[in-house]
Amino acid sequence: MNTIPVIATVADLQRRYRPLVDELKETGEPLVIVNHGEPDIVILDPTVYNAQVHRLKEIEEAYLLVTRDRALEEYKKGKTIKLGKSQKLIDLL
Repeated sequence: MNTIPVIATVADLQRRYRPLVDELKETGEPLVIVNHGEPDIVILDPTVYNAQVHRLKEIEEAYLLVTRDRALEEYKKGKTIKLGKSQKLIDLL
C-alpha cells in the first residue's frame, strides 16, 4: 500500500464519483474525503476492508492467547492473589 493517501474533497466525490471509485477498486488504496480541509470520512474497497478486519481479529486473538498463557503461568507460580468475597479487583490496584 502507498503511504500517501488518495485525497478528494466532498465536491470532487460528487462530481467524479465513478472515476474515484474505479481508482479505489483498482489500487486498493483508501480514499480520504476532506470537508473544509479536515478529513471527514475514509472510503475503502470492501475486499480490502474485510481483509483488514480479518487481520485485526487474528492479531486480537493472538494477543488474547498470549495474555491467557501468561496469566496461567503466573497462576501456576503462585503469583496471583485470591479476592475475598467482598473484595473487588479495583481494591487491589
